Amino acid sequence: MIKLTKLAMIPAAILAATLPLPMAAETFEFYKLNDPSDAADFRPDGVSGVDYFPATGADLASSNVDGGILNGDLSYTSGSLTATATATYFGGDAAVVQDHEPNWTEARGAGLGVYHRSGDNSDDNITDGEKLTINFGESVNVTSIGLRAEGHSYAVGSWLPGATFLLNGVSTLLPSGTGSIAVDITGSELTFEYGGTTPDQFYLAVLEARSVSVPDGGASAALLGFSLLGLGFVRKQLASQ
Repeated sequence: MIKLTKLAMIPAAILAATLPLPMAAETFEFYKLNDPSDAADFRPDGVSGVDYFPATGADLASSNVDGGILNGDLSYTSGSLTATATATYFGGDAAVVQDHEPNWTEARGAGLGVYHRSGDNSDDNITDGEKLTINFGESVNVTSIGLRAEGHSYAVGSWLPGATFLLNGVSTLLPSGTGSIAVDITGSELTFEYGGTTPDQFYLAVLEARSVSVPDGGASAALLGFSLLGLGFVRKQLASQ
């Protein structure tokens, strides 16, 4: 009788050793522009005045909105992921803005919004006709979304009763009292838009996501090669018994 013993386990062991480990979740904390505990805050990538511009004081924008320019994007990196934000107003050009809170706390902060009226410092959240798009450039799994109201809070009463927004075009309740929504969305792009059954204004405060990209062709070929090598080794050992 042929005993397989541990030899039959070799291909599985080789396969397990070469499989990619699950990617860690990355957190994009857009609401931390004026966090007094973090001197670096959570700011866009790039260089001020080139990749992002001051707006209405301490806010940061994707273009020179004070000069009447409404376009561009803001790009953020967290760990292995990069999120790029763009904005539109009724389908036309608009600027992305990262709004700050001068009296920042964990429960009180702003986040990403949309500008479509330059020089108007009240037009910095996501309101009628405005849409914010976040593109990761690769497939990710988004597990949590944080939002803030116009007053930079998520406390009960911050939004209208039953207030909603459009998440990827679907009417979704704004998270009154919690500020956070647990989701399970896989793709490369998310959209946040004013609308739904009871629309109200909001900011995008936080995103939590992990990469779900598959290994490239070279990695897959190497994986297959290691597995076949292991199978050949087992066959040779069995034939010699």
